[in-house]
Amino acid sequence: MDTAPDPGTDLTPDTAPADLTPAAERSSERLNRWVQRTSRPLDLLALAFLAAIYVQWLFAEVAPGGWLVRVANTVSWLVWLAFAIDYGIRLHLAPDRGDFVRNHKLDLLMVLLPFLRMVRVVLILRKSVARISTEQIASSLLLLAAGLVSLGALTVWRLEYQAPDATITTIGRSFWWAMVTTTTVGYGDEYPVTPAGRVVAVGVMLVGIGLIGTVSATVASWFVARRKESDDAVDDAAMQAREDNREAEVDEIRAKLDAMAAEQTLMRELLEELTRQPSGPP
Repeated sequence: MDTAPDPGTDLTPDTAPADLTPAAERSSERLNRWVQRTSRPLDLLALAFLAAIYVQWLFAEVAPGGWLVRVANTVSWLVWLAFAIDYGIRLHLAPDRGDFVRNHKLDLLMVLLPFLRMVRVVLILRKSVARISTEQIASSLLLLAAGLVSLGALTVWRLEYQAPDATITTIGRSFWWAMVTTTTVGYGDEYPVTPAGRVVAVGVMLVGIGLIGTVSATVASWFVARRKESDDAVDDAAMQAREDNREAEVDEIRAKLDAMAAEQTLMRELLEELTRQPSGPP
């Protein structure tokens, strides 16, 4: 499990000073264990809270008493309760409660002002992006772009559907507009008319430009990598051929040396045999 610290004011786990009593040290250890165990669940709850708030805003006027709005409202209250309980437990486990309150002002503000929980979401996204490897960055950016385009489509629909002379009046039209805008086609059959909608549209345009650039760079990088692999394979084959030729030349030289050694041995034996023969009569 990820043991990332709870993003409070100091963004570090609570540690015990060197001069704490044994009881205070045990309390500090329990606090650190609690922070490590609850960090990931609280991160997920912060994301759920942001989604619930967005759903409430999205359908507040369309279906104010609908089940989706009620579920989102319940989720937001449950998340608030979870953060309040977490803060109370950490305050109870802290060796010095006054020092804990002073060093974790942001955590207290996130309980008192739930909208500040978006700060935690920003920290989560920053941490997640920092962990993306080079091999995963293309697919991660594509997923992020898809999420941002969907978010932009829903937001523009919410801002536009009741505006005078609006062309984006349904979710389907909004997603069609988002896809056309992201791919830089721009048919012009749907377009935002409100200032807020146009601001969101600029963001969707930037996402589209970035997406096309990412795809182009990924495809180019793939071709370059394949060409490099092909060149490396050719170089490896040429090197192997040279090694094989060298070994063959060495084997040939060794065979010639063996043949010369055999001839020398034969000549030595003949000389020894001649020297052993008795000399004839005078």
